[in-house]
Amino acid sequence: MDSANLAAAWLSFAATAVGLGGLIQQASAINEQLDPFHATRTVEYLGVWFQRQAAFPWWKMAKPPPQGPVIVARMSDGFGGVNVLHVTRIPLTPPGRAGWSTILAMFNHEKPVLHYGGGVVRDDADVDIAEKGGRVSVSSTTSADSRAFASSASWIHLDRKALKRYQSHACVTISRTTLITMLVVTNGRPVFQYSDATGFRAGYASYCGQWYITWPIGQEAIVKFAAHDSIGQTEVLPRSFAQRVDRCGQMVSGVVSSPSSSNFAVGFGGRKAAGSYRLEHAAKGFQGAHSGRHLYNMLGGKAFQVDFMSARPISEDEMAAAVGASNSSEIEIESGSESGIVLNLPSKDNKFDISVRMLVPPHEESVIKQALDCLPWTNLSWSMHRGLRDILLAYAKPVMDAHRAQLASLLLRTVAKHPEVLRSRGWDPEFVRDNMGPMASSAVLAGSGNSGDSVRVVTDIVAVYVGDWDIARLDEVSFWRTLEGARRNSSSPSSSSSREREVELELDAQGVVALTKVFVLEWSQEFDYQLYHHLPISMYFA
Repeated sequence: MDSANLAAAWLSFAATAVGLGGLIQQASAINEQLDPFHATRTVEYLGVWFQRQAAFPWWKMAKPPPQGPVIVARMSDGFGGVNVLHVTRIPLTPPGRAGWSTILAMFNHEKPVLHYGGGVVRDDADVDIAEKGGRVSVSSTTSADSRAFASSASWIHLDRKALKRYQSHACVTISRTTLITMLVVTNGRPVFQYSDATGFRAGYASYCGQWYITWPIGQEAIVKFAAHDSIGQTEVLPRSFAQRVDRCGQMVSGVVSSPSSSNFAVGFGGRKAAGSYRLEHAAKGFQGAHSGRHLYNMLGGKAFQVDFMSARPISEDEMAAAVGASNSSEIEIESGSESGIVLNLPSKDNKFDISVRMLVPPHEESVIKQALDCLPWTNLSWSMHRGLRDILLAYAKPVMDAHRAQLASLLLRTVAKHPEVLRSRGWDPEFVRDNMGPMASSAVLAGSGNSGDSVRVVTDIVAVYVGDWDIARLDEVSFWRTLEGARRNSSSPSSSSSREREVELELDAQGVVALTKVFVLEWSQEFDYQLYHHLPISMYFA
């Protein structure tokens, strides 16, 4: 009898357990379907961040939101606290479908250790075993180096916060300052921008991918990012290149500073309406400027420490008196004269309308020379302040034109002389042998363009040419300040030709670096440095 009762009790317990298990399983399935993050809590969406989610206790019914990184970026603090980023256009860790996960897989705070077909390629050097195209994979089991890289490349040290669900996306929250910083680091340029009764929409093409910003009326602003789908079998460039967050922020704000002296930092004004102006240097005047001062402060800069090059309107009579009532726009003036040279610049209403005449006195010309010498070195074209670009290009173009063929020839010779050095820097051997030199030469001779690849080709060849120059030496040269007779204007054929005859000298390393920086200006993109007016303080990054 006791045995029968015991068996019945165990059967009852088993039936109850099975029933409860079934109920719990059904409840879990229902709970999964009711989870607002059900479709985005997957490895396909979160990528490497799927592995970083906290373990979920089995006894809890409701799941907490998944965790994502806290992304903060600005000029003064870098991206996630890192100023020098090693950027790749092919994500080095599984990025998932989320835009924030993809951009984190492209930004690396250590130079990548790449694995091709089971081999290790450190610093993009051993290209013999490198596969052409295809997605680069990083194995966490191959070596201690790869484990360290996998940790650094995926930003495991960043703080984490619950993701926000918006529409069908799991989003991190970013500030407009962080967005603008990421745009300029990836060399973003506007493709379209609409602001009407339905809200604000904008699209930005960049070297790393496509950015989309949408802010419908009465709703949250959302940012999306998608990597390029055209990079693969034809990729011949090194997998990564360095970008400095602080220098990108300065260039989009219109500020140039000296790396060797805290006494030189100057900001430039924006484009002007058609007319005549005098350029005036105001010590520590950037704080009172309209131009890029707001953005510079937002990015963490200290505008009160920066000088300002303002444009004061003058009458046609004043301009005529300054240029001697002649049509010549290049005037040789004794030092200390009230006049100077005249630059012809684009107007703010139409960049193809060269209808702004800018009188540059001798002192302001010396500031322009120092700004050209102190332009920061970069591997990629800038997203930059158009006022800064206009003035520096107008001043430098005649000298650049005089040396353009010489610089192009030098690039060809450098590639032919040092193919093994370029190969060791990660360039495809066949590309170096057959295409790299002519491509660089053609880019310099073109005078302008819109190709980040061409800029990377030219700047890397010049880096090989100068040899062991460090970044501080590349950042500041003395070419323009030692160049004699810098009186010119690109719009006057007679004065330009005389200027070219004057400066046809053999380029030294300082000149090559200085004119390469001018080449980068020619191939850089204008950026709307007042974009922040269209954006809320914070937004969702999907």
